[in-house]
Amino acid sequence: MGVGDKLMKIVVRLGDVVELVKRFEASPAEAMKEVMAQFREAAGTTLEQLMETEIALFLGQPAEVANKRNGYTVRSFALKAWGTVQVRVPRDRAGRFESRVLPRQLRYDPALEKDVALLHLAGLSTRMLSVMSQRILGLRISAAEVSNALKTIVPAAKTFLERPLAGRRWQYLYLDGTNFHIRRSTVEREPTLVVIGVDEVGCKSVLAMVQGDKESRASWEMVFSSLKERGLDATAVRLGIMDGLPGLGDAFAEGFPGARAARCWVHKARNVFPRVPRRYQGDFKVGWDAVAYAENRAAAQAAFDALKSRWAKTCDEAVACMERDLEALLTHYDFPKEHWEALRTTNPIERVNKEFKRRSKAMETMGPDGLKALLAFTALRIEYGWASTPITSNKLTNLVYRERLEKHIEAVTRALLN
Repeated sequence: MGVGDKLMKIVVRLGDVVELVKRFEASPAEAMKEVMAQFREAAGTTLEQLMETEIALFLGQPAEVANKRNGYTVRSFALKAWGTVQVRVPRDRAGRFESRVLPRQLRYDPALEKDVALLHLAGLSTRMLSVMSQRILGLRISAAEVSNALKTIVPAAKTFLERPLAGRRWQYLYLDGTNFHIRRSTVEREPTLVVIGVDEVGCKSVLAMVQGDKESRASWEMVFSSLKERGLDATAVRLGIMDGLPGLGDAFAEGFPGARAARCWVHKARNVFPRVPRRYQGDFKVGWDAVAYAENRAAAQAAFDALKSRWAKTCDEAVACMERDLEALLTHYDFPKEHWEALRTTNPIERVNKEFKRRSKAMETMGPDGLKALLAFTALRIEYGWASTPITSNKLTNLVYRERLEKHIEAVTRALLN
């Protein structure tokens, strides 16, 4: 017999059961309300019995000989899965009794805190949570309580963000940064450096999300050093896909001397096309795509030579800008053809950044710890999808691995939530 069996017992007469079963046939919803009402009544009675014992033990202490009981105060208390119950909390004349079962400041089951935090991380604003809590729990949860609830999952979030990386060999790294509004003494935009890895079977995973200056070489060096300390094998890294952020290329070359650097075609297009007069952009893009989607490196080089021959005079700055990074733009052709589509751009990391920002909109501004919780939660949600969509098209060869990865993600998620 468990503790719950000893504390709470619900007695139902046979006649009542028969009548209730009949009501389920007539109106299941109304009958279920009655069942839940009985559960709540029993839960409330159990809490009251515990507090009766509490105050009896309290008043039995030598220091409380002159103290007496002084009636009750009625409180509402929300229980996870059961809703709000009304309980009578005993009082003493001296006002010194404080229940440990239901402390004055406790308005709902602590198990609900993580649920509130997760709903907020999932994209519900504090205002919407307040409305929903009033409807579902029977009490309104304030914005401050939501913020406090976030703190309950921060330790697990930090553990996930700093988890060991040994055991998988990461061959490709996507590198970029994104900005969030962070509340410290004031609210300012602060960068977060993001690294996504692709392992040897083509599955992606978020490896790092670290606050720092995305245009600082020292910040990226710190990120790469941390990855190695967590077990990432630098010798396994073959390629880094990145934007032309100042200092990033040099930091990557030093941190992973055996790897090559590739430029993101999307980011490069943002640098090149503004230099092309609008009336020429459609035709210029045809030549651009011929280079980006060529059959092989030789064909890509020939396509660029043709583009340069045609546009060198009318769009000389655009051609020169493209040519400066041509080697890095063509690097993906030196890797397996089935990977080319994934290696042309930093789209995977852009997808992560977009999801971060979508979920953070409801949070408006957050502190550093709230950001860590958001990043960890969002990364886990995204990795569920990544577990079934490797960058290669041959999914059958990855079924066993995918099952193992999904179990790993599920275990980490449970740790984050529980």
